[in-house]
Amino acid sequence: MIRRFLAPLATLLVALSPVVAEPEAKALDHPVRPLLWKVEGKELEKPSWLFGTIHLGKGPVGKLHPAAKKALEGSDAVYTEVSMDPATQLGLAGHFVRADGKKLSESIGDELHKQLVAELKKVSPALTPALFESFKTWAVAVTVPLLEVQLSGGTPLDGIVWQMAKDAGKTTGALEEPADQFVIFNDLTEEEQIILLSESLRLQRESRAEKGPSPVERLVDAYVSGDPERVEAEVEKQFHEMAEGEHKALGDKLLKRLLDDRNVEMAKEMTALLKAEPAKSHFFAVGAAHYIGKGNIGDLLRKQGYTVTLVTE
Repeated sequence: MIRRFLAPLATLLVALSPVVAEPEAKALDHPVRPLLWKVEGKELEKPSWLFGTIHLGKGPVGKLHPAAKKALEGSDAVYTEVSMDPATQLGLAGHFVRADGKKLSESIGDELHKQLVAELKKVSPALTPALFESFKTWAVAVTVPLLEVQLSGGTPLDGIVWQMAKDAGKTTGALEEPADQFVIFNDLTEEEQIILLSESLRLQRESRAEKGPSPVERLVDAYVSGDPERVEAEVEKQFHEMAEGEHKALGDKLLKRLLDDRNVEMAKEMTALLKAEPAKSHFFAVGAAHYIGKGNIGDLLRKQGYTVTLVTE
């Protein structure tokens, strides 16, 4: 799904292989605390669960915290953002291909193309821009920051959760269709997509120059802590790196589409499932960013009368 490929946009807790974890997490093979909320009240006969995922599957984030594992095992149905079945996942690649008849290099211009070449060389000498000539500009923007970790492989946590549910014979489903996510970027003008690529490459250059953890590493570090406030602070910090100044309008538009609008729609789907099957326990595994900050899914469910409580251990 889309958010697996996004790095510079802090609304998306994304795939990463090298993990910079808290000291106490180094001795663990799972996060220090789970980003897990219990949903109770109204017509529910047993608790349901909101689980914040990260699109990564190695290190501490490659295994569920025991509390999240227990909640998953006790659930009757498991829902991810989009279906994690192989056919759906394989079909995602087609959404990245350009349909305007242009090559990427023709669209982004010489200067930005040079910046892309330089970044690819830093990732791996084997990578060349020719590999991306057929890609949409936004697809390159969200893919390049994750190339180093994507090359190392690994199943994202969403896929791990889905497979555990399938192996246990649980009902599995999705809250969105892939098209619901890709339209967020496909609706951007080419000029906006070029800005997104330019900002993505800028953040990569600055991160390398500082020789500290990358933006994605910092997000993973926050996720491993299991502290929603820390995750929220890191998300806001990184999002503002792109959303400030001359690109604020674009940043605000993406924030609304990526989080606010989708939170509303996913909360509606969750509410419908809870009402339709009050005797079942549902496990909703979506990107952690949807469960933090203003207008998060948990708050939207609270407005519907449900009690939503953070699991702290």
